[in-house]
Amino acid sequence: MEILKRNLDTAQTQKNYRQVAWFYNIWSGLTESKAAKKVIQLADIQNGEHIIEIGCGTGVVFNEILKKNPQGINLGIDLSPNMLSRARKLLAKGATRNYELRQGDLFNLNIEEQGYDKLINNFMIDLMPEEKFDDILAIFYNLLKPNGVAIISTFSVGKGKINRFWGWLAKHFPKLLTDCRPVDIQNNIKRTGFEIEQEIDISQNSFPSKVYKLKKG
Repeated sequence: MEILKRNLDTAQTQKNYRQVAWFYNIWSGLTESKAAKKVIQLADIQNGEHIIEIGCGTGVVFNEILKKNPQGINLGIDLSPNMLSRARKLLAKGATRNYELRQGDLFNLNIEEQGYDKLINNFMIDLMPEEKFDDILAIFYNLLKPNGVAIISTFSVGKGKINRFWGWLAKHFPKLLTDCRPVDIQNNIKRTGFEIEQEIDISQNSFPSKVYKLKKG
């Protein structure tokens, strides 16, 4: 498939998410919550694990991670200070304080490699330049311990005609989707060295997504 071109512009991405942070949970609840539930299910989190979520956004998935891993190591990272502000408010209501939220750039994380049992990443790759997909997955691979697991969700093309509307929207009105667009990362996954354990297509209110469970060899 042809993937729409996107540029790596940190300032623009932060601006985009500053504008949508206040209603993002409504949007994600209507289009991404089914994928989020599947991500948590596939992660099969065991209390005491070391878990990192890159692109933790407003903290909805990270909050579920904390419920399952209150005695583990939990690190959430996001580029947007506005999204992280929402996450902090949500997590403050929870029972555990055993976590860290950090504003950070994926390509300058300064985090010890091979330190995590599980890595979670939701709807982030689809706003990145295609030429960076291999680099992104290599970073994920290196952050995981041997036999570690990555659970990744992306905006996808979908299988039905109704799903194609979102690709059209991403092409003609990209700012409405914060520059996200449908992507296919199968070949990038294979080049990086991950094994695809599961690959699941999801459609929620016609919005198409794909969830991958990947294992580090």
